[in-house]
Amino acid sequence: MKELYTSMDSSRIGFYKSVLDEAGIVCFIQNDVGAQTLNVISPLFQPTLCIVDDSRYDEAIELLKPHHYPETTSETAEWICTKCGEENPAGFEVCWSCEAEKTA
Repeated sequence: MKELYTSMDSSRIGFYKSVLDEAGIVCFIQNDVGAQTLNVISPLFQPTLCIVDDSRYDEAIELLKPHHYPETTSETAEWICTKCGEENPAGFEVCWSCEAEKTA
């Protein structure tokens, strides 16, 4: 048994487990309800995703990497206004500072 990921975010741990389940990697969540039941924020009691077969550890890490460290794309990257030089969130089509339109 090897630990892959520990977090208080049980929904993320559950999602990661579903990714591994779909790939056929046997895994389980240790301390699934421990921290919430005890109302304690301690790494000892946090939900931890574990795999049973240690030889599949590297494969599991590679499967989770795109979800844990998503790549930044032009659609999610911030942009710099060509008129005033201000940085704008990716979803903005108009500069928040000078109201110039986003250019390609």
